Amino acid sequence: MSRRGGDLILYADGGLSPDHAGVGVVVIRARQIIALANRTLPVMTNNEAEYAGLLLALELAAKLAAERIEIRLDSEVVVGQMTGRSAVNSPKLKPVHTQACVLARGFVRVTYTRVPRERNALADALAAEAAAGRLWWSDCAERPPQEE
Repeated sequence: MSRRGGDLILYADGGLSPDHAGVGVVVIRARQIIALANRTLPVMTNNEAEYAGLLLALELAAKLAAERIEIRLDSEVVVGQMTGRSAVNSPKLKPVHTQACVLARGFVRVTYTRVPRERNALADALAAEAAAGRLWWSDCAERPPQEE
């Protein structure tokens, strides 16, 4: 079985610390974790961090040549806006929402699922690690560039 193409499930989350934000993503194919990644970001709002997690998930899925992806997030705001159930009124979120929509067009199918925070624990932990300056990534997901 090839490591590229096919269907992926991606858990994504954003988190904050007093000095930084962080995002974490867990990539699953055929019920197995195939990639972990996180990224440290400058201070931002919680919703901006959640969108940054979504963007990292979309970037990883593209690098892995996925065709159909399901992105699971614990953010009602992001899931509502990406599914069109909620409007994007924040001037800070409009550009990242647009960027996510552009990236999503590169897949055959993208679905967004809201999951309870406890079902997103690993992505949450990766985001917290990144916010604290500790980075993790697996060999099948190239180390993502850091933003300062």
